[in-house]
Amino acid sequence: MGLLEMSFSGAVFIVAVVIIRAMAINTLPKRTFLVLWDIVLFRLIFPFSVPSGFSIYTLMHRSISTPVFFETDNLTSAASRESVVLVQGRELPTAVIPSVSAWFIVWCAGMILFSVFFAASYLRCRIEFRTALPVCNPYVEQWLKDHSLKRQISIRQSDRISAPLTYGIFHPVILMPKHTDWKNENQLQYIFSHEYVHIRHFDAITKLIAAYAFCIHWFNPFVWAMYILFNRDTELACDECIVRQFGEKSKSVYSFMLISMEAKKSGLSPLCNSFSRNAIEERITAIMKTKRTTFITILSSCLIVLITVSLFATSAMASAGPKKNPATASAAPKTGADNPATEKKGSMTVIHESADILRYEDGAPYIHDILTNNTDKTITETQYCMLAFDENGIPLKLQWNFLDSSAESSFENIVRTETNILSAQTEDYRGGWSLYDGEEMAYFPNAENGQANQVVYSLLCLKQIVFEDGTVWNNPDYENWFQTYAGKETDIDELQHYYPHEYRIALE
Repeated sequence: MGLLEMSFSGAVFIVAVVIIRAMAINTLPKRTFLVLWDIVLFRLIFPFSVPSGFSIYTLMHRSISTPVFFETDNLTSAASRESVVLVQGRELPTAVIPSVSAWFIVWCAGMILFSVFFAASYLRCRIEFRTALPVCNPYVEQWLKDHSLKRQISIRQSDRISAPLTYGIFHPVILMPKHTDWKNENQLQYIFSHEYVHIRHFDAITKLIAAYAFCIHWFNPFVWAMYILFNRDTELACDECIVRQFGEKSKSVYSFMLISMEAKKSGLSPLCNSFSRNAIEERITAIMKTKRTTFITILSSCLIVLITVSLFATSAMASAGPKKNPATASAAPKTGADNPATEKKGSMTVIHESADILRYEDGAPYIHDILTNNTDKTITETQYCMLAFDENGIPLKLQWNFLDSSAESSFENIVRTETNILSAQTEDYRGGWSLYDGEEMAYFPNAENGQANQVVYSLLCLKQIVFEDGTVWNNPDYENWFQTYAGKETDIDELQHYYPHEYRIALE
């Protein structure tokens, strides 16, 4: 899964959470939204997701092809579309390895800029906080004894801040303003309890993760919104815990204290948990509308999280297996699944889910295919043949390696890739191998009949698979498949129903 695809799917998820938040911010427990934001962060950071039949992308996948804008090569010129593929057994010359795109340079510059901003903010705060002095107060000492954790908590005071905040992960510190009224124990218990909730929930770590996701996806405006709302909801969840801890009568006192803290809150410290950092009006409203947690609200929260995650945090599910058209079953080559002798221990499958002809912005075609590894081993290398047909099912001889103008056109175009596909993983982006079918460019040779952009269908067949442990599987049905389709006019209905195509992998 590429960066743009991660960012796009993350944006869709963020929009869903924002809508739910707007509708139920004062009816559901605030921790519900933090759970959703945590899953959004996971979706933005990790380049994989769990396939699901309930995913919104499963529904989209059934009706439309994978969007072309997920293809990051669109950001580069046509001459840089092949970089890691061996075509017809020959490695691409070093001279044609694509140069770094302008998009990549801009993205790196932005990521570095925002990373420096967060790092500088953190270092500035740490330097200022080093001047903080420990607090010697009977109430503080007693509170620390009553609220001990495995991580040692300390309470300090500083003249560099004007509102309480918390920082630190392994040795958390509650930092208080120097002019704190240490005799007002009622106020102190609210402040300390608020910061204690931040410490117990490891909010400092989640803030770091959110900042990390922000730096990666800085170009995505939805991630900006996510970062702001995530920080707000962290404070709202903390406020809710305090109200539930001290009871309904604490709402007005606690709200008044928030207002007074807001009037003198500290400056920007994006990686610290501040007592009064976020939108004060939203916090006061949420505090006053806090209600008792009931079984119905808990159940509703669980259902909303489950449904939202199923729809937006998962990816399109691979087809369960090939469904061959009865009309073409006799003409299609047999796989190992049709041979009872192969039904033995160690027999597994790999499935070609689809192979679509997509086009770059300049109209040049390329193949986008999807492969699912249903074995118990990681695939490290594949070799397979690509055949092309026009809209009438007429076979085409093409120069698949358009960067090598000396290559002869042929039907058997063997491609070797070195992409790792984990067990039970669907590699939903294996495209980018441009095929030349007559683009009108002066430095490209013409296709055999001189016509342009005629490829409509592509049939792929695995010839060899290499697994991570060194095991090699050679497709015993490859020659039969090649003789069936290569250079042969093929019925349109068969071309349309060729996928998903299953390979039965029988290993000794």
